[in-house]
Amino acid sequence: MSEAKSPVEKRIDDLRDLWIEATESPDVRLVVWRIPGNADRMLAAFFEAHKHSEVAMTPDLFVNFDAPFETGFGYSRALLDTLQVGYVGSRESLKEQGAAIDWQGAHAEYPDSPMGVVKMFESFATHYQPHLRYFAANLSPSRVSSAQALEHWLDNALAAPVAANVRLSIVDHAESKQWQALVERHGKAVRVIDAPIDMFDIARATAAQSGGAGPQTAYRQMLADVMTLLERGTAAQTAKRADKALALAERQQWPDQQVVLHMAVAGGHLKEKQLPEAIARYRSARECATKAELAQHPAGANLVMQTWFGEAGAWLTAEQPERAAQAYVEGAEAARRVPNAMFVLEGLRMAGFCLASAGKREPAREHYLAAMAEARAMPPSDRPMTTLPLLLQDMLRLQDARRVEKIEQCATEYQAEIAAAHAQAETDSTKLGAVPVPAALEKIESAMFGRFETSFAKVCHERERLIAGGDEFFRKVVAVGRDFLHATWNGLPDVKHPLDKDVPEWSAPPKFAELPDPSDLLEGDAKAGGAKSAAPELAEQIA
Repeated sequence: MSEAKSPVEKRIDDLRDLWIEATESPDVRLVVWRIPGNADRMLAAFFEAHKHSEVAMTPDLFVNFDAPFETGFGYSRALLDTLQVGYVGSRESLKEQGAAIDWQGAHAEYPDSPMGVVKMFESFATHYQPHLRYFAANLSPSRVSSAQALEHWLDNALAAPVAANVRLSIVDHAESKQWQALVERHGKAVRVIDAPIDMFDIARATAAQSGGAGPQTAYRQMLADVMTLLERGTAAQTAKRADKALALAERQQWPDQQVVLHMAVAGGHLKEKQLPEAIARYRSARECATKAELAQHPAGANLVMQTWFGEAGAWLTAEQPERAAQAYVEGAEAARRVPNAMFVLEGLRMAGFCLASAGKREPAREHYLAAMAEARAMPPSDRPMTTLPLLLQDMLRLQDARRVEKIEQCATEYQAEIAAAHAQAETDSTKLGAVPVPAALEKIESAMFGRFETSFAKVCHERERLIAGGDEFFRKVVAVGRDFLHATWNGLPDVKHPLDKDVPEWSAPPKFAELPDPSDLLEGDAKAGGAKSAAPELAEQIA
């Protein structure tokens, strides 16, 4: 007797059945997967299962294309390159499966257009027709410069003559229905797969199927119910179910699970702006987390840290920034015990942010400096992964808010100019038709890149001028950014060369501002200590 399938495997089977049904009609050219916003990973698992299943789930070959969408012709080129390179790299695997590796399309020339892409897909599908029903291209660009331009690309792809053995697919979310207009425009050529994948039902079913008896099994089911209610129910419903699970966790002496439950209920109260109740739950969670830490539970210190950050967020929502600041300081100290340098830095940064919003400039600066000292002790490769850029921007804003506003506005204008360059290139390339002449596309792309360079030079020159006009402290903070992040850091939003060129290759590098030595900022141990020394006094205020 075969082993029963898991809830995840059953949902994958459901998706397979929906796909088979949706693609039966020969008129269908594009499938729109319409799923809940939290179900992307489930759909990704469906595609991934095709790569590893010993028995083919469907008679189709699914290929995922995640190239970013900048312009229509650039996207077309990226898709063509992806299939060509992928084919060359998988020839040995094809050979092992008994498939010939003589597809000439891997070396053919196709126009950088939707029609060119479709023709290449058709060539591949036709060549390997004995081995598959459809070549199913899942288009999931990692970044989209213009949703309108991508929709126009899809319009053109659907207008191209497509063989019956090619299917395109894209993902839509039930909450937004981004592609509904496309669906309505193309009638029978587009089929929507409504796949209401309920991740909470999957979690509950998984807990129920886990089998066995005893408190662990009962608790898993209770926890799944709590998480479902947290998403769909009221705070009161969540609390009622969680309290039953808490009673079980307390009897079994599972302090870590008590923390999880209290934190979940606190989240429910936060959603309904029931702030005193949320704070009370975070404190109950901390009592349990402290017991876990004292019992040397491996996650104890981490759980204590999470309760402090949760409580801090509640105080901030309650518009009591000074209390929030102290909770963040406590969270940073708990993070130090984990140890988790990233959260030490973030706790101190947020404490400074809260105090700054309360008008406490000098205490805010002390916490910012303490956070900067934490960054100094980190491995250089770790710093960009933290909130250090936000810390530096916060420090600049505290010192000279109007100057920082202008620095940020520079980036806004730059992004608008880049978008305009993309749009112009899109307009110009569209005029070339379905089979654009490569030389004409190259000219359009070259003009677009030229606009990129001009806009980048402009934003860099203006930002350097603004930095140079700042006072010594302001310029020292920028110097730290250039030491700790990258040599051209000039504030947020971060603006890097649009073509990823190094400084020597820039067409018009700016005159970089002369910056003072920031060593004294990085040696602020006394000031950092001052940030910590306030803890006992402030702790009394929030007790």
